[in-house]
Amino acid sequence: MQDGSSDPRQGAIVPNGTPMRRAVPPRNAHGAFMLALGCVVAIFLPYAGILLAAYGAREVLCAKARRGVGLILFEGVGLLAVSFIANVTYAVLLAPVIVCSLGIAWCMWRGATVTNVSVVVVLTALTSLGIDAAIAAMTGPSLQDAMVSYLMAAVAQSVGTGIEGEFLASGLEPIMMALWPLVYVVSAASYALFAGLGSHVMQTRCTGDPRRPSLSRFDAPMWSVAVLAVSIVCVGASFTGFPEAQIVRTVSVTAIMSVRIIFACQGFGVLSALMARRRFGCVTRFICILLVFWSEMMFFAMSIVGLIDVWANFRKLERDGSHAQAKQ
Repeated sequence: MQDGSSDPRQGAIVPNGTPMRRAVPPRNAHGAFMLALGCVVAIFLPYAGILLAAYGAREVLCAKARRGVGLILFEGVGLLAVSFIANVTYAVLLAPVIVCSLGIAWCMWRGATVTNVSVVVVLTALTSLGIDAAIAAMTGPSLQDAMVSYLMAAVAQSVGTGIEGEFLASGLEPIMMALWPLVYVVSAASYALFAGLGSHVMQTRCTGDPRRPSLSRFDAPMWSVAVLAVSIVCVGASFTGFPEAQIVRTVSVTAIMSVRIIFACQGFGVLSALMARRRFGCVTRFICILLVFWSEMMFFAMSIVGLIDVWANFRKLERDGSHAQAKQ
């Protein structure tokens, strides 16, 4: 079995040292049951379900190694087919859960990298978006119109119905038209976070090693910089007025905001390393985290720090020049 978490030197997020616990051997049948249970729970509680599904998928992989990949794929497709036969709505709900839970479990079993986790997040987002687009095509309005209307309704509810609220809502409509796919990316990233937690809990149970990933070693791959640069160029080109300008603008702005998550993690990694090096106390850490979260939400401060760190390397991380496969 290969597990990137066993080699701290390979990881952009390196586990903290903690005492070993008694390992519990993984069982294939138990893992398959937990995967199925997670899919059932996900119909009612998506985040709890995806945690259980990733937990079970990781146990199958730990028990059967390479053969486990085929087993979880077979079970995932089977569960999706059964849910489709029982109720199409169940299949719609389960499809992104299965894609994300199996993908993240595989990534963490092989050694999760920023790259392969990002691929899983994109696939999960595209699965949800594709399903919703198909439903929208059958029911009438386009997915873009439906999402923009939903977001504008949420904005109107939060700002009120006065003149100021209407003025603000009308000003935000172009932004909503460019950013609506980000809803799927954020949802997929949230799914990936819970799936990663479930996979990590199972890895701890199987190996007896409770070491946790450390954000202070997170290192963004260089392809994220390339995506940012190309997206900025495309956003500028979208204002030249060619026929598909709105589509290009929507895709490019969504890509910029999505890759910003990576740079924000990089920035928070720099902050985490600084607080550890300076031995900040709990109260000081809490205040600093609140302040940087606010600055990130308002001014993208941590994203900018993370982007600069790609070249500045404030933490003096070992890099091979490209660090495109930086492990986490």
